[in-house]
Amino acid sequence: MEYFSKLKPYELPEFFVVTGDLADGGTQEGYEIIRDGLDKLPRPYFVVPGNHDKRDFFLRMFPENAPVEDDIKPYICYTLDDGLIRAIIIDTMIPDCHYGGLTDEVAEWLEKKIIEYPNKPTLVFTHHPPFTTGLAAMDEGFAQADRLAAILKKHKNVRLCCGHMHTGIFTSWQGVSCVTCPPIAMQMEVDFRTKDGPDVTQEELADHFKGGGDRFFLGNPGYLIHDLQNDMVNTHYMIIPTGADYSGPWPFKYYEGEGH
Repeated sequence: MEYFSKLKPYELPEFFVVTGDLADGGTQEGYEIIRDGLDKLPRPYFVVPGNHDKRDFFLRMFPENAPVEDDIKPYICYTLDDGLIRAIIIDTMIPDCHYGGLTDEVAEWLEKKIIEYPNKPTLVFTHHPPFTTGLAAMDEGFAQADRLAAILKKHKNVRLCCGHMHTGIFTSWQGVSCVTCPPIAMQMEVDFRTKDGPDVTQEELADHFKGGGDRFFLGNPGYLIHDLQNDMVNTHYMIIPTGADYSGPWPFKYYEGEGH
């Protein structure tokens, strides 16, 4: 947060959106730590639930930063309508699952909300990307992906912004412009190998290699800034220089307490 506190006002966004996985395990202690840090940001911030989050603690700890609309509870969905760019936050979390998806309730809510401002540049924020990334261990599917695409691609003013991947990706998915935000911690190794590919070693197979996207290294954090220019949203990839040593890669299971 010290990095952002030193930026000039014109270098800051109007508000921040944190795209999920705020606390590993979704514990109250973890949320207290991250909330203390996020509260130091020089501009308002809003949060999106991820697969490591728990809805009850999440809402209890961030009532003002996730202003959930009554018509969609218990899903954590809401809109931010006052800025030059509109933001729609949707909940793609499936409890106790690593992958995500769209429920019927969230799909219907999104269809209703997205047409309220048909000409205003709009960013739809999710945690899980609905598209195939090529990082096999992370490509677990997305429930009702085609339904989400059908909703979004009807609107030329919409871009989809996701988290989850621990690496920045820019793509077009079924005609929808999509980005994933780089992480503030644990950079994912970009490894396009599949579990049964020719370059997988016997040692990796013995270690239950799931395919590329299952290892991380310690790189400099990153973030995206979305800027409106002549009714067009430009997305800028920004780096936070921390002096990271880029050590690794290590399997994610070590971080999750399954190794060592």
